[in-house]
Amino acid sequence: MSEQENTINIRNISIKCANCNAYQTLAAFARRDDWNVYTYECENDTCDPAVTRTYLEVPADLDEFARRDPGWRGGGRHGEWGDADGEGEDA
Repeated sequence: MSEQENTINIRNISIKCANCNAYQTLAAFARRDDWNVYTYECENDTCDPAVTRTYLEVPADLDEFARRDPGWRGGGRHGEWGDADGEGEDA
């Protein structure tokens, strides 16, 4: 298997609210130990974020989105894999 087959990219995942049935929007990102945690919330007046907020935990070593997207802390640039320090290395 190639490395890409062993990764998770949150851009390929949709999070839907069980309360209002709307898609949730990425609202926050945090690193916790060996995990990257993405927080999703509804963008409407129907749901209380404290009740319907969704946390998506992705193992950091499999998280393609955080490592490849140059707009995120730790993201790679120019085809490099990023790391937690924001420094890239060759893919």
